[in-house]
Amino acid sequence: MLIKNLSLFLLIVFISDVALAQKMSIGRADKRQQEIFEQDKPKPQVLLLGIFHFAGEQVDANTTPANLSLDMLSAGRQQQIKNLTKKLAAFKPTKIAIEVSPNLQQYYDSLYHEYCAGKPLTGKYFKPADETIQLGFRLAKMLQLEKLYAVNAQAFRFKLSKADSILTFEKYKDQADSSFTYWDKAYDAEKSHQDSLAFFLPLNKYLEYLNSPPKQAKSIGRWLVTTKRGTNAEPIGADGFITRYFNRNVRIYSNVQRIVTSKNDRILVIYGATHMYMLKQLFAASPEFELKDIMTYLK
Repeated sequence: MLIKNLSLFLLIVFISDVALAQKMSIGRADKRQQEIFEQDKPKPQVLLLGIFHFAGEQVDANTTPANLSLDMLSAGRQQQIKNLTKKLAAFKPTKIAIEVSPNLQQYYDSLYHEYCAGKPLTGKYFKPADETIQLGFRLAKMLQLEKLYAVNAQAFRFKLSKADSILTFEKYKDQADSSFTYWDKAYDAEKSHQDSLAFFLPLNKYLEYLNSPPKQAKSIGRWLVTTKRGTNAEPIGADGFITRYFNRNVRIYSNVQRIVTSKNDRILVIYGATHMYMLKQLFAASPEFELKDIMTYLK
């Protein structure tokens, strides 16, 4: 009996030693990985702010009920924007990236210089309530930055040749699947819920909601429902996701990569909230950047 108990004890000790050795080995492996990717050295920091379009129906298709339409130029909303600007200033960004096409970089450079000089702003693309003006320009001027960086991108899906499967989408556009209708209704209901939150919540609280991980994860769900369109031979839904949503966000990420000029850069990216789930994954995975938590600057 004594021998049996001693054997059991030794087995338990052996298992504990193995577990401890494995734990130590994993710990050393993690440390070595950190050394390989130089995680102890300064890297450009990125702060991602998921936003909604302040100008509303002037930017996107207007689906918001009139009684929930936001006036971001009202005195109350202007004070909320000023408060948010002060919170974001604590990040001390050296660069601000905005959802504007690089083709319009010179136009926005000129617009920003006029803004800093206190001149009246005009132009085809100027919208007084736009978040680029109200938040981006305001913050950049406060920090005395020379410019803002246009990093928007469009997907390449419509530039593919006729031989590419994406152009067979029409063949499957009416493909029967009850889940498409079911989830469309769910996302329409969520849109109505968002309209109410945007109208009744203070700006920083609504942005906390838009930037929460569960909300951001759900933001790509409408796309993922449609990835099963087509067939195994012609997976048009998956192609559509890759060549439209995924491709566009990788292009946006690459545009941010190209504005880096120093390891000490602190880049604030102000972009539509529906892009943030994918952008966050890209910046978190990249060995070139240190991704910061936006919630620190919203609460």
